[in-house]
Amino acid sequence: MNLGFFMMPVHPPAKDRTQCFDEDLEFVERAEDLGFVEGWVGNHESLPWEPIAGNEIFISAAFQRTKTIRLGPGVVIMPHNHPVKVASSIALLDHLSHGRVNFGFGQSGVPTDMELFNLTDPKTQGLMTVECLDMVLKLWSTPPPYEFKGKYWTIKNLSVVPEFSIGELLKPLQKPHPPIGTSIVRAPSIGASMAGARGYIPMSTNLVAPRIVKAHWESYAEGAREAGQPEADRSIWRVCRNVFIGESDDEAFDFAYNSVLADSYIYLRSLFAGYKMLDLMKTDPEITDEQVDREYLVRNLCLLGTVDTVTQQLQDLNDYLGGFGTLLMTTNDWDDKAKWINSIERLAKEVIPAMPNLD
Repeated sequence: MNLGFFMMPVHPPAKDRTQCFDEDLEFVERAEDLGFVEGWVGNHESLPWEPIAGNEIFISAAFQRTKTIRLGPGVVIMPHNHPVKVASSIALLDHLSHGRVNFGFGQSGVPTDMELFNLTDPKTQGLMTVECLDMVLKLWSTPPPYEFKGKYWTIKNLSVVPEFSIGELLKPLQKPHPPIGTSIVRAPSIGASMAGARGYIPMSTNLVAPRIVKAHWESYAEGAREAGQPEADRSIWRVCRNVFIGESDDEAFDFAYNSVLADSYIYLRSLFAGYKMLDLMKTDPEITDEQVDREYLVRNLCLLGTVDTVTQQLQDLNDYLGGFGTLLMTTNDWDDKAKWINSIERLAKEVIPAMPNLD
């Protein structure tokens, strides 16, 4: 099993923003040193708990501090961006990183983010996401002159001067383009089915119960079958989970329960409840909303305990899901830096080497 990270990131709103970003960049450096193969970075405009607004800028800074780890936006919010801007920015990141960029695409589910861009219809956002992605792919593969007409964007590039290459957009270093992935929350998932049909990387969120994560792969595999693709390879599947390794099972739980980790889950629970998505967090759909409390979230959505306990929990999860290729450890605020560094080091050095490899 490979090890990567998903950086939402999560930080208490009252914490100094510069300190948050410094710690996030330090985490990326440490992750590379520990053998993490990749990382994905989230983006929101109006969520102080998740303060990176402009994940491509953050990733560019991280690339300057690293040499081998692959990094990518997780995700580019496509309806909030023009296809030309997305195509050009990802291509530039690919060159700056010498071919280490991954390209995550998706849409926002945050009402305040959507309002800022005057995009309040989730169905419209889904259609815009697909159109934007398809136009990005055309921009990377089509020489000018061209004119692409869509429902939401029209891209015209006709006044070209071939003698001086005027009109040519920057293309990615990786051919035909960087690896493409998308995050998956709901189940069944139209996004997962599309990813399966096109062979994109599926990333299952850390915020839902294992039964929902399992359904993600079912949607992905069905999408591949319906598109006439070869049987979907589970090694492409990324599964996100929060992980904390302590000196004892009790110490690990106590720390998680009384730290920013649990605070962040209460914040995220409020978002899910507002979106009428709380059932996705339930290991059993019959339990009440009131039972999805602080303790429930920590015990059921996180991997917690000693090295041996977390190793067994991860093995059990892998077995239940039928196997997956990469664990994306969801990063957390360093409210106790020494404890978190110890945890990620033990995950990388002691837990992951004990896991099976699907490659």
